[in-house]
Amino acid sequence: MIGSTASVARQTLAYATGSVVGGISRAVLLFVIARRLAPEDFGVLSLLLATTNFLHLVFEAGLVTALIRTHHRTESEDERRQLRVAIFRALPALDLLLLIPVLIAREGISQVLFGTPEHGGGVAIAAGIAFFAAQFQLYLGHLRALDRARDFAWMMAAKGVISLSVTLYLVFGRGLGIEGFLLGNLAGPATIALLAIPRLLLRARGAGSGAPPRLRPLLAFGLPLVPSALGLWALSYLDGWLLRVFADLHAVGVYSFASEICLPLALLVTSIQLAWPSFSFSRPRDREGAEGIARVYRHLFVVLAGGGLAIAVLRREVLVVLSAQAFDASVRVIPWLVLATVLYAASQAFSTGLQIAGDTRRLPFLVGAAALTNAGLNAWMIPIWRESGAAIATVITNVLLCALVLVESHRQYRVPFEVLRLGRTLLAAGTVFAAGELVGDVSFPAGLAIRVPLLALFPLLLLPFRAVAPQELARLPSVVAQVARRAA
Repeated sequence: MIGSTASVARQTLAYATGSVVGGISRAVLLFVIARRLAPEDFGVLSLLLATTNFLHLVFEAGLVTALIRTHHRTESEDERRQLRVAIFRALPALDLLLLIPVLIAREGISQVLFGTPEHGGGVAIAAGIAFFAAQFQLYLGHLRALDRARDFAWMMAAKGVISLSVTLYLVFGRGLGIEGFLLGNLAGPATIALLAIPRLLLRARGAGSGAPPRLRPLLAFGLPLVPSALGLWALSYLDGWLLRVFADLHAVGVYSFASEICLPLALLVTSIQLAWPSFSFSRPRDREGAEGIARVYRHLFVVLAGGGLAIAVLRREVLVVLSAQAFDASVRVIPWLVLATVLYAASQAFSTGLQIAGDTRRLPFLVGAAALTNAGLNAWMIPIWRESGAAIATVITNVLLCALVLVESHRQYRVPFEVLRLGRTLLAAGTVFAAGELVGDVSFPAGLAIRVPLLALFPLLLLPFRAVAPQELARLPSVVAQVARRAA
């Protein structure tokens, strides 16, 4: 089992390298946002980027996960190559057909988002970002299927560097505001997609005949993932739009800034999700099977909870470093969003049984039920507590989503995730967080001096809270050593 944990941890570490290097651009942009955008303007930018994410999910059509799954179920390398070429030729054509009506309706979309058509140009740029992001993510999916984690890291790093450089030039050199941030987001994925994908197709040397028969099973698996992915999008981004409706763009900006503070945790979640499909799809054939999957995820969950705890405890100090006085209200929101992110990560892991069984048809209904619940909770809580109400609604919704997905997944392929132990991990983290809150508002040096040592209590509490077994802690040095050797 140490080998399994080390294997998925090694892949997670490699993917995390790419995600972190790519995410550095977002971290740098936080300083820029705090100094160049008012909360209201950041609210506009956030809603436009949320639109980008929505369209990206539509354009991607679930084919990234389908590609990885089919790759691991196909023995012939020639068939794998034919499959990849068929997808890379078909997706851009399909996405162009979807992009055109979005561009035509850009002012109407702006009216829905902001109550005014004046941001139609921003909607058009957001659609362009989504188009190229879908092609870029498909190329990354190709690298993930081949377990080329280092190449993945290089692509993510290149995308981040390009996007950051263009954004800084447009914002500072050309004096652009929201448009500068949007065009910077477009530059990275567009450059990589336009360079890497044609090169891949040229190297295939005419492969890809018989594309429709190859695409049908991929679409049959991938398309049912789209509604559930859109439901998850609603869980992540609908609250921003509802904040605009029931509060104002200032609340949207504060809430979105709090989300950006949670970026390190989001990058960790993303890295685990990138490594997880290749790991979980190959485990049912192993001796430990479902039990091994559950045990490995429990180890990863401890890391997730610890990372989230660090952000929640040190959030005041982070805001001081960013000099983000205009966004000080986000201090109330960050802990709720941290908890919501950890719960969201758990819900995605709980769907492993459905993914392994290949039965993704029920996911849209589960996610849809959670999204409707989230909308109702937001409509109730936002008028009372503004951005804090939106964050609390997300926590409650993600608890419901975890329960729904876990029950349904167990019906298809049972993975014993030991939910009680996961809950005890959160309880240990909550205890340390409560201790940090007792410190209150103190100076920056005093806050660091008191709160950083408090974080060391978290691993010490895991044993008395029975979140991990003593033998697991004893094995941890061996796991770390294996990860270090394999990552070298």
